[in-house]
Amino acid sequence: MNGRRLLTLATTVALTLSVAPLASAQEAFVPHDRERGELSPGTQAPTTASLLRAAEGGGTTSSLIAMLEYGERVECHQCVAPLTRNLLESGDSEVRRISAWWLRRRMFAIGAIMAQMKSVLETDADATRRARAAMAIGEFLDPNGLEPLTDAYAADGSPEVRAAVVTALGRLNHPGGITTIASALSDADLTVRRAAIDQVLKVNFFREHDALIGALGDSDTMVRMRAARLTGVFHVDAAVPALVGMLSGDAEVGVRQAAAWALGNIGTAEARAALREAATVEEVSLVRDAIDVAMRMR
Repeated sequence: MNGRRLLTLATTVALTLSVAPLASAQEAFVPHDRERGELSPGTQAPTTASLLRAAEGGGTTSSLIAMLEYGERVECHQCVAPLTRNLLESGDSEVRRISAWWLRRRMFAIGAIMAQMKSVLETDADATRRARAAMAIGEFLDPNGLEPLTDAYAADGSPEVRAAVVTALGRLNHPGGITTIASALSDADLTVRRAAIDQVLKVNFFREHDALIGALGDSDTMVRMRAARLTGVFHVDAAVPALVGMLSGDAEVGVRQAAAWALGNIGTAEARAALREAATVEEVSLVRDAIDVAMRMR
């Protein structure tokens, strides 16, 4: 009799323990409204009305970003027009970026928006609007944007537009845009050259090493310094003579440091010999330290 009671009690306890977690899990479950666009439980996707208010400028930049991110899948056809205006009219680059991010997910509208941006880029008299159209095309991540962007770089006389085109090509990251980015490294305008040097590590399979070697002689300190480091990143052996000249003769400490690092990373016999020679004559301690580090790299 006692054995039966013990067995019954043990069975009851086991059933209680097995059922309790299920009950807790059910109580903790938070349903999410897929029709409103919630991606997961508790994300609280905005209503169409609140999304539209944000799109029309009813709030701060940070609130717009949060609203559009949480409303990624909320269908708001009325939001398309104000967000498209943002692409060309907002003075806040973050507003333009997040507007393009949301719009590129609207399959019903993106074709027409892309066509509008292409038209602005090709024909608008305002250089700022053309530049913003170029940036929007890049943010759309559509390969069909490659041709209008490369055409605009070749034809547009505005440095503001060419810099925006180069940046957009980096964002697009299409192999067909790499040649234009490389060409921009020798653009007559410094803003464009700086934009180009910024894109080199953002695109895949950059192999235009001759353009980087050319940038080692740029009149701008930042461009020379960045180009030197990039030749080291890509192990461009052909850049060694120019880097040796920079290490021994460039007036800027930062450039000499970058040249030392690049020579150490390339690591050829010629590069290492140049480092050893520079170590005996360099007078600035920061550069001597860079040379010492470079000599230990390989």
